[in-house]
Amino acid sequence: MFGGFSPPGPTFKEKRLLLPYKFNSIQFEFASTLFEPLPSIEFSYFLEGFDEGWCPWTTKSEKDYTNLPEGNYTFFIKARRGPTHTSSIFSFRLTIHPPFYRTTWAYLVYALAVAGFLFAILKYQSVRYRKKQEQKRLADKKKFEEEQRQIAYRYQLELEKSEKEFIRLKNEKLEVEIEHKNAELASATMNLVQKKEFILKLKSELQQLQKTNMVAEDQPELKKLLKTLAEEEKLNKEWEHFARHFNSVYGDFLSVLKSMFPELKPHELQLCAYLRMNLSSKEIAPLLSISVRGVEIGRYRLRKKLNLKTEENLAQFLLSLGNKNS
Repeated sequence: MFGGFSPPGPTFKEKRLLLPYKFNSIQFEFASTLFEPLPSIEFSYFLEGFDEGWCPWTTKSEKDYTNLPEGNYTFFIKARRGPTHTSSIFSFRLTIHPPFYRTTWAYLVYALAVAGFLFAILKYQSVRYRKKQEQKRLADKKKFEEEQRQIAYRYQLELEKSEKEFIRLKNEKLEVEIEHKNAELASATMNLVQKKEFILKLKSELQQLQKTNMVAEDQPELKKLLKTLAEEEKLNKEWEHFARHFNSVYGDFLSVLKSMFPELKPHELQLCAYLRMNLSSKEIAPLLSISVRGVEIGRYRLRKKLNLKTEENLAQFLLSLGNKNS
């Protein structure tokens, strides 16, 4: 610098030094041509944009700045020889460009990258949300279909249960009707059996009277009566008919009883049948054409043939025998 004025022509003030970021460490060296080079020459300087103000006067003729940030700087310097002789201020302008990763284009790339990243995240979240919604929809659909299958299955079970119950009730009704009809048929057959027995007994007595000559053989009334009784002999098969129907109602009761106790006679089997029908001695007596006392005697003899103990009930034994075979 030259004593407070500059030589003609362009000055450093009109120029600006442009530096890349890798040259952000700078050393300034300076000297004075106005004053004689004496040890008493002092300098003061400051770097606008970095220093806060002028530095104290110093005889040192250089200044280092390291790791300066990017930006525009102006370096000011002045010299003096004593307190009364001070030079004018000299300035030098320079600009340090930012590194490539802090340039406008870099920030634009960063912004685009962040925008792309955010867009990718939003896109991923959107796809993930749609995927979850689709999975939820499929799960709900599957759950709904499973519930419908369960409802249909339960409905089918209830329907089958109702049908089985209806069939069971219907079968029970039919069984009751069949048992009732068979019981009526058995009762009617019993009456026919009694009629047959009465007719045979009457015929036998008339024939006995005829043999003893108590009644004349040539009486037309007797012949007519014997002829009528002979026509009724077809009732001989009524007992077999009764036995078949009785077995159908009471589960082959007579057949089983006969197989277990083959020594039982037909009239004893009839008594067993009446007892199985839970008839009293008073009800049985006219059916067998005997007295109530005769029924009691028949029951006593029947107990012996069935080998029953004293404490065992005859009717209960026959009832249990029928239940085992029903």
